[in-house]
Amino acid sequence: MTQTRTRRARQFVLPVGRLVRIVVVVLAVMIVLGIVASGIVQRAAGGSAVADTTAVAAQRSVVERDLERGYEGSVDHVRKGRALNLAISAQQADTIANKALADLFTLRHNALAAVAQTFGSNNDASETYAKSAEQALDAKRGQPQPSAAAVLLAPRLYAIVSRFNDFAAQLSDKAVADLTQAASPTPAPTPAPSATGRPSSTPTPSR
Repeated sequence: MTQTRTRRARQFVLPVGRLVRIVVVVLAVMIVLGIVASGIVQRAAGGSAVADTTAVAAQRSVVERDLERGYEGSVDHVRKGRALNLAISAQQADTIANKALADLFTLRHNALAAVAQTFGSNNDASETYAKSAEQALDAKRGQPQPSAAAVLLAPRLYAIVSRFNDFAAQLSDKAVADLTQAASPTPAPTPAPSATGRPSSTPTPSR
């Protein structure tokens, strides 16, 4: 009876190496669960990261430069189209060009406000930033700019620049197409009836 109990006890004894491996696996699982619960994996999968003040300033500077480059290119495209010898009247050309330039200005303003919102600003602060940024960009236009260091834009900022460039190109292309369209031909006047037409009745000769 005693020997049988001893054999059963020996059957449940685990080797030390196997026991250590089990403990290591359990600890690893607990660490992974703790990381997931803390949200680190979720933030990494979403491509988000906490940036310091220097990184934020660099991102803002690059996105402003990229937006301004697209804005200037579209504005120049419209102005060159307006400078052509056009078939339409000067008044029509000015109306088309001025509307396109106003639309491009509004588009850039909205893109700058979207940048501020990406950095966490509310609506009022975003509007303030957009107005300040566009004034600074307009003041720098035509001046030599120092070469900026290469910075990889964050995905959300890159999306803003990409959408802006697409819409700005569409606006400027449409304006130039409208400017260079052929003038509508003036309809020919309807000919007036002849005054020497045949009389409606034959006069009765007098006797």
